[in-house]
Amino acid sequence: MRRLLLAFCCLGLAAPAAADSLYKCTDKEGAVSILSVPCPAGSTQVWKRDATPEAGPSVEELAARAALAEAEARRAAEQARQAEAERLAEQQRLEAEAKALAEEEAGNRTRIKSDCTKAHEFSEAALEKEWLRLTEAQQAELRNWVVAQCAHVYER
Repeated sequence: MRRLLLAFCCLGLAAPAAADSLYKCTDKEGAVSILSVPCPAGSTQVWKRDATPEAGPSVEELAARAALAEAEARRAAEQARQAEAERLAEQQRLEAEAKALAEEEAGNRTRIKSDCTKAHEFSEAALEKEWLRLTEAQQAELRNWVVAQCAHVYER
C-alpha cells in the first residue's frame, strides 16, 4: 500500500504543471505578449485570466455519443431503404399503368374478371368436385357467398 501511494506521489511530481492562469503583458515598446507566468519586471500586466482547462468528456459520455451516432446512422439507413423501396414501387406502378394504357390503345387489353365472375367460377368448380361431399347447408352457404360477391352487380 505504501509503495502504491509513493508511486502516485512520484507521478504527481513528475507530471508537468499545467498553467492555471494566462497573463497579457505589454513591454515599454508596446509589444504585447500572452504568458503562462506572471509578467516580467519592466512590463505591464493588462489582464490575468483563468486558464484551467475544462475536463474532457467522460467515458460514459463518449460511449453515449457513440451510441447516439450509431442509432442515428441506423435510422438514416432505414429511411434511405424505405425511400428507395417507395421509389421502386412507384416506378413499377407507373410502368404498369403505361403498359396497360399502351395495350388499351392497341386494343390488346386483357379482360379482367370481376369478383362476381370469379365467385361463380369458384362455386361451379367446388360443386363439380364430388369428393368434397358438400352438405346441403354448405352448398347453401356457398350460394349465399356468391350472392354477396355479386351484390353490387345485382343492385344496378
